[in-house]
Amino acid sequence: MVNPALSPSQSTWFPLTRWFFVTLAQKSQGMFWTIGTAVNYSRTLIPCLLKGRVSFKHLFGQTAFIGVDALGIALVMTTFAGMVIALQISKEMVKQGAGNYVGALVAMATLRELAPIMTAVAVISMVGSAYAAELSTMQITKQIDAMRTLHVSPLRYLVLPRLLAGIVALPLMTVITTISGILGGMVVSNLLADIHPGVYLDSVWQQVEYKDVFSTLTKSVVFGYLIVVLSATIGLNTKGGAKEVGTATTQAVVWSFLAIAVFDYILTYLFYGSM
Repeated sequence: MVNPALSPSQSTWFPLTRWFFVTLAQKSQGMFWTIGTAVNYSRTLIPCLLKGRVSFKHLFGQTAFIGVDALGIALVMTTFAGMVIALQISKEMVKQGAGNYVGALVAMATLRELAPIMTAVAVISMVGSAYAAELSTMQITKQIDAMRTLHVSPLRYLVLPRLLAGIVALPLMTVITTISGILGGMVVSNLLADIHPGVYLDSVWQQVEYKDVFSTLTKSVVFGYLIVVLSATIGLNTKGGAKEVGTATTQAVVWSFLAIAVFDYILTYLFYGSM
């Protein structure tokens, strides 16, 4: 005889279902609140950005911080990505008589997607997480409240230099990582498929268009903006203690990855969807 207290319909299914929907509602509420707060911050940051109200001393420091911390790992990731693409396609394309197009394929894949994505991933891992941890620590130790008491805007003093640094540094880093990825593919193509570097680079020059370069730089600017704004939004609204600092850092990384994935699709569709 089944004990009613252990009936799945009463003691297992309903509590689990209720927990699922309550958790989903809480996560959705937090998601929309974070998006709304980030948009609200943007309403303050963008006018200040356009008017040039930023400390250039802090700007140079933050730009150097982003470049020094993230460029190395971005170069390694993009270079090996270009090498892997060349490894996959060079021999087969030579067999099919299309060895002259290996450089173009590696360049377009690196320029359109791999370089901006890999660079953004490196910046999120090394810089976005650091921003979230730093600002959340300042928030829970009341340093942000002290700044507001002194009539100093945390957005203008702390976030704006980081935002401008992200917008400036990411495109520059993406240019460097793109070149690195293309050259990595050239080396592998030459070693494995005996494709002459001149033929490879000529293919790159003939097939890559100005639109590809513009789309890559646009993605880099948007990615830099999203990383800094989301990391700052989560960091400045952290409440609690040391545990919440770790949670805020993790949330900043996850949210930045999701935002980049969504906006990468949107921007790619805008540039290439009608082709």
